[in-house]
Amino acid sequence: MKGSPLIPFALIALIGIVLMAVMSAYGVFERNALEDEENGTGEEETVEIDDPIVAGEELAQQSCINCHGGDLAGGSVGPAINGLDGDYSAEEISDIIQNGIGSMPPQTQYSPEEADAISEYLLSISE
Repeated sequence: MKGSPLIPFALIALIGIVLMAVMSAYGVFERNALEDEENGTGEEETVEIDDPIVAGEELAQQSCINCHGGDLAGGSVGPAINGLDGDYSAEEISDIIQNGIGSMPPQTQYSPEEADAISEYLLSISE
């Protein structure tokens, strides 16, 4: 035998260790990015609020329908929010969005302006 038979095995082992370290670092980075997104601390898509009702509709479609149903008439978790006119003012709805009420948690992913846009939209579809 020429040379040391351990060199190829050592080289393969070294490559394997380097690949495991790289993949672990990548996994940690992706996990942190996902946690930041879930916690609302990552970069989030912002909605231009030229027309609050249009922006409010877009924002409501992003998350309100998850609990309140596709037509906002009530879902498996949340009550109907498509007929709020007369029950709540725009300020009260915005406050509920930002601070939560009952079993509804605060929707911290929305800025005060976005919460106002959603409240305007909800009142516009209640008329």
